[in-house]
Amino acid sequence: MTPSLKPLHFIEVPTFENGIWTYSMFKTREDFRDYLIPLFKEPGEYEFDETSFEFNAEAHKFNTSGVYLHSTPIGSKDYRKYWDTESEKCRRGAIYKNNGKTWYIPRDYYMWLNFLPIYDKEEKKFGFAKVRDAQYHIALYEILAELNYEHAAILKKRQIASSYFHMAKLLNQYWFEEGAILKMGASLKDYINEKGSWKFLDEYSSFLNEHTAWYRPADPGKTGVWRQRVKITIDGRDTFKGLGSTITTMSFEKDATNGVGGPCTIFFHEEGGIAPKADETYGYIEPAMRSGMMTTGLFIIAGSVGDLSQCGPLKEFVLHPRRNKFRAVTSNLIDSKGTIGETALFIPEQWSMWPFMDEYGNSLVKEALAALEAEFAALKKELSPAAYQLKVSQRPRNIEEAFAFREESIFPQEKVSAQMKRIEEGEYPYEILDIVDDLDGKPMFKSTNKIPISEFPISAKTEDKEGAILIWERPIKDAPWSTYYASVDPVGEGKTTTSQSLCSIFVYKNSVERVRDEGNGNITRYIEQGKVVASWCGRYDDIKKTHKRLEMIIKMYNAWTVVENNVALFIQYMMERRLQKYIVPKDQMLFLKEINSNTNV
Repeated sequence: MTPSLKPLHFIEVPTFENGIWTYSMFKTREDFRDYLIPLFKEPGEYEFDETSFEFNAEAHKFNTSGVYLHSTPIGSKDYRKYWDTESEKCRRGAIYKNNGKTWYIPRDYYMWLNFLPIYDKEEKKFGFAKVRDAQYHIALYEILAELNYEHAAILKKRQIASSYFHMAKLLNQYWFEEGAILKMGASLKDYINEKGSWKFLDEYSSFLNEHTAWYRPADPGKTGVWRQRVKITIDGRDTFKGLGSTITTMSFEKDATNGVGGPCTIFFHEEGGIAPKADETYGYIEPAMRSGMMTTGLFIIAGSVGDLSQCGPLKEFVLHPRRNKFRAVTSNLIDSKGTIGETALFIPEQWSMWPFMDEYGNSLVKEALAALEAEFAALKKELSPAAYQLKVSQRPRNIEEAFAFREESIFPQEKVSAQMKRIEEGEYPYEILDIVDDLDGKPMFKSTNKIPISEFPISAKTEDKEGAILIWERPIKDAPWSTYYASVDPVGEGKTTTSQSLCSIFVYKNSVERVRDEGNGNITRYIEQGKVVASWCGRYDDIKKTHKRLEMIIKMYNAWTVVENNVALFIQYMMERRLQKYIVPKDQMLFLKEINSNTNV
């Protein structure tokens, strides 16, 4: 939990409407989160209007006169009131309302817009960041992740001022909160030292100490280590005064876990698209950002795609956010076909793309996409396939473009990428079949109109629970013994209204050595990895039919089978049929001996 968000009502947010500042009260963290969720949309949909000029009104004031306050004596009541009011917005954010529309400017984004100047590439001079809906989108995503006890992963186009913004985020906590522990890491130290993002912290702190009432000395105050305090002498004794917050850096050139131990309020992983071991770093630091089952810190990783060999962890975080505890959003930017799914945050080239923005900071997405389509079509004719793909990957319109291969290929890249995604998701081709006896009484597969059971517990209204067999690979003819293994979870009865249990069997093909004759006397050997080749889940009203189905699948694959023996009926069935050779005896299961299992296992 952010230290500042602990007031009487959890949070009281300054609110601007009709030219008047009031407060919006939120009693709980969940109330505040639920208020913000519908405000999170997409660039091009936020509908900023003239109210957006109020988002950075203090920056406009400074740009006009070079000061924040005119003719206001330092230390006066008006002076103190102004700086107290602004620090409140920098700690709680601000809500703006106009004509039925509402926007929340998170604390770090408000401070960045108004009090932390950056180098403006468009105007080629130092100035304050302009309101841009893509940057606003990032700020909202991160506060929602924090409020929901999640972390933040961001795949972005280049030149979106991510480093500037995230240094502002760290500085915001350092400047206003007591005891905040802030860390920044990267795969190379030059990304985060005085040549990298740390220089932005230096620029920010110098400006704040010179132009605001929020003077914050640091001791130590060297590159890579700041602690917010000052040494003073009281009654002849040296002591320290200050908030005590810290910012430290660490590089992972030699060790992916260097310096990540200990508690942490915010950890920012810079250049996440050039971080081949970011998953190890995250694996070590994530437990340090928890207290019991509660997440107490915020891990942020952001980056553009660099070399494909270095961006694997970021790709994993972005495409599978929930299983990695990152904030998930619904997106139609997964590929060029508009496939809809859950991802972490992706900032494509068409969002906040100059000059396709209006005066209020809204992205003109359709116009930007049309311009990109024309530009990329021309580049495709001029550049080699590898050079073209590299260019596109740095300005991607969708996630697929960001991670696409950059070598020339005879295969269509969109199809290769789609197949890779199916493989990563475990979506291998399979057949849906039934199994019957042939004229000689031997099992054989046949087509079926039935569908496999894919839900559990199965709906009480489902009358037909027989299901169908999934076949990823048909059995090798006359396969030698031990080529296939099976495991069975049996049921103890046929038709029932009191049990939701289903019978299941999985058939596994063992790893096998293959020999390939490549001609000219060249023989190569390789290991084909083991895999699941068949499965069935279901039950018949007649338990004998359930047992018969299991028997036929086992015989079809000549599979040595492990059976859970808490229900002995299927084992007895196989023994009565004199098929016990297919059943693995308990004394052959070495792992049972190792765990000293009892006779009931």
